[in-house]
Amino acid sequence: MKRPVFLSVIALALAGCAGHAFPERGTITAHRGAAVPFTAASVEKLPDRTYHIGWRAADAGRVRIFTGSAARGTTIAEGGSTGEATVTGLDPNRRWFFSLVPDRGAPLVVADRGLHLPTAPNFRDIGGYRTTDGHWVKPGLIYRSDQLDRLDDRDLAIIGALKPSLIVDLRTASERAREPDRLPPHARPLVLDVAADGSGSLGGDMRKAQAAIAAGQGAEMLVAANRDFVSLPGARAAYGTLLRRLAEGQDGPLIYHCTAGKDRTGWATAVILTLLGVPRETVMADYLLSNAYLRAKNDATVKALAASGAAIDPAFLEPVLTVRPEYLQSAFDEVERHYGSFDAYLRDGLGMSPQDITQLRRRYLK
Repeated sequence: MKRPVFLSVIALALAGCAGHAFPERGTITAHRGAAVPFTAASVEKLPDRTYHIGWRAADAGRVRIFTGSAARGTTIAEGGSTGEATVTGLDPNRRWFFSLVPDRGAPLVVADRGLHLPTAPNFRDIGGYRTTDGHWVKPGLIYRSDQLDRLDDRDLAIIGALKPSLIVDLRTASERAREPDRLPPHARPLVLDVAADGSGSLGGDMRKAQAAIAAGQGAEMLVAANRDFVSLPGARAAYGTLLRRLAEGQDGPLIYHCTAGKDRTGWATAVILTLLGVPRETVMADYLLSNAYLRAKNDATVKALAASGAAIDPAFLEPVLTVRPEYLQSAFDEVERHYGSFDAYLRDGLGMSPQDITQLRRRYLK
């Protein structure tokens, strides 16, 4: 059977792959309870719409790569315990998952974390990270995003194809009224206002926020906001409810977002990943990725401000349009100051029971 053009592999640098023919179809039976042998795995969608896949595993034997389900998919590449491959020709209007199937151990599903949506550039998957004890956060189940009111029809259709069941809006009432979400069919909305009892920028007071930015105090404002994410009752109620909804499970993926998808959404992601056992340095790296995903959007904002003749120095916008390590660190420091440990914060601050936490780990870890 001739290999379809859209599954062509344009570049291979696969350890141990020489001399192997790539079968067109295959069915993989994983041993029940087998451990995932991969210690690193990643997918990156490149600007030319090709996908670069890399992996590292210990004693996995041969590794075969499938698009989608290994049971139904087509083998597009294979290699040894460590390798990489570049795949071209896949439909750019859908999200692609890749199954890495080793000869020894359980398979792993990976995907490019970002969906690369022009009208929601910070829309991305929080799955695909490895935990300190060797588990992996499952992809395709939890997504974070910036504002959804600007979605064009194409990006809305791409999100709709994910079949999300619940879309959680962490924004204030004024933000929701000014910029209402565009939702795909069948997705249920849920408002969890993190700043319901906040003040200043966290409470949606744009005048106070603008005054702080104009005075060059944007960084201090966001450090304080991140402390409030931990300590304010409304924020604790919102984040606790989000975690319990995740623990309950949904018919489809869950999406949560704010306006930029970096501060309120950033702390939500840090809490989820930390609870699941992802190392702190990985949590911080994911947090800082907002700067890359939002770069074009932020550049456009600065240009628009300059063109408007506003009195705010564009340089003062940088601390508020981006994220910095000290912002997230201030939230973790607040956890230690108020609760003594992250586990105590989950229990006493967010009202999470041991059963809730067990269910979250069971549902979202491979």
